[in-house]
Amino acid sequence: MPVSAPPLNARPVRLGAGLLAVAAAKFLVQLLLSGRYGLHRDEYLYLDMAHHLAWGYKEIPPLLAPLSWLAQAAFGHSVLGVKFFPALFGGLTVLLTGLIAREAGGGRGAQLAAGLAVALAPVYLAMHGLFQPNFLDVFFWTLYGWLVIRFVHTHEPRRLLWLGVAIGLGLLAKYTTAFYVLALVLALLLTPQERPWLLTRWFWGAVGLAALIVLPNLVWQATHHWPVLGHMHKLQETQLTNVSPISFLVEQLPMTLAGAPLWLAGLWFGFTRAGRPYRPLALAYFFVIGLLLLSRGKNYYAAAVYPPLMALGAVFLARKSRPVLPGALVLGIGLTLPLVPALLPVLSVEQLARYVRQLPVAALTRWEDGRQHQLPQDAADMHGWDEYAPLVQRALAQLPPAERAHCIVYGDNYGQAGALNWFGPALGLPRAYTLNGSNAYWMPAPDSVTAFIYANEGDGPEDLRQAFGTVEVVGRVQSPYARVRGSEVLLFRHPRADLRPFVLKRIKEAREGFE
Repeated sequence: MPVSAPPLNARPVRLGAGLLAVAAAKFLVQLLLSGRYGLHRDEYLYLDMAHHLAWGYKEIPPLLAPLSWLAQAAFGHSVLGVKFFPALFGGLTVLLTGLIAREAGGGRGAQLAAGLAVALAPVYLAMHGLFQPNFLDVFFWTLYGWLVIRFVHTHEPRRLLWLGVAIGLGLLAKYTTAFYVLALVLALLLTPQERPWLLTRWFWGAVGLAALIVLPNLVWQATHHWPVLGHMHKLQETQLTNVSPISFLVEQLPMTLAGAPLWLAGLWFGFTRAGRPYRPLALAYFFVIGLLLLSRGKNYYAAAVYPPLMALGAVFLARKSRPVLPGALVLGIGLTLPLVPALLPVLSVEQLARYVRQLPVAALTRWEDGRQHQLPQDAADMHGWDEYAPLVQRALAQLPPAERAHCIVYGDNYGQAGALNWFGPALGLPRAYTLNGSNAYWMPAPDSVTAFIYANEGDGPEDLRQAFGTVEVVGRVQSPYARVRGSEVLLFRHPRADLRPFVLKRIKEAREGFE
């Protein structure tokens, strides 16, 4: 049976109840399960951003911060509240993927298959359980796919303006949106029937809208000496240096396993005669992969490109032959199910450590340092953070009131400082600071320094040891599953001189550079 785009005047197929049920189930499962191990290292940073709303940060654009503020305003000090928006946007992405299948002429079966593929793909099970910019990135790229397909079906110019608005918001969510935008423009340049639109006032109006929306962040970046460039350079020096182009390509399949047969079919469809209207999305995929290979991006940086292709693949397979689509879906989901306990916390952490040892997927336990460990990195990054606050409380209890009044509580990185600020209020602790990343902007100038409590990942820095008369190890993180296991809380006392100039110098250096 030939596969073709729906006629322009075709009446859209109604959304299936199955797709709506999958979207709702995705939201509820991710919401109720994702916080079982606790919060992730990165989530503590983004929770801290709610107290420092701005048009930009060293690590990310600004859009996640107001969501952080809203989550805490609506849900209070609640892990469930932290997981609300990732789970919500996970459900919305499932729904949007079904809408893409519907727009491409897919019936309820194709819509359901596309939604299930996105709901269960390993990378999305992980992303939609974490309060990180990635869940916004996946949503916006999927939205772009839907808007592009709507436009190529109708060629209604105003849809380009909506696409411009969506791109502007996506750039405020995560800078990797620029990869997809560039890829789409390159794809349209290679698509003869769409190329003329790049010269119209509607296209440039869309560019203007996107630029206007992102302008406040660009102004912030310029007035703060473009810290995003420092952040990218730091990533290239540390995390991305261990990325292998071969492993990046190979891991695209297991990363998207439940939907891999569908997105491969969607790519094929885009290069057939019948799938010609959708060719820009297929071409954009190859440009995205190429750009990420050139920049040594991590494998999951490409995750957002797949939902529209899964939707197109579901439509293509459904029209080729009735049994093909369910067969492809069953194959993908069947291969995915053994990985689910490693991605959703359905097991205790002890059971998880035993379980992942039996899985033949090395990427699950390979961390950004390039080595294998006993747990997936995200799971290890959810343990041990609650141990810092009691240790800091113990250190403060050793200080007389005069010393305590001028004591700085400091974390070696944003995870430790953020965790202290999350768990600390219940124990009456003062706010903790760090000069790591955006936190450098938030540390006030002290009037004097009488003591220093340092949550570190190793030995205390030598300059602090020389500046104080005594240093004591108050305690260490004990959790055997924590990535920060063995991290110390140190108490520095009896300063040898006035430390205010030293601290002010460090704050200035951190604000101008990137730690």
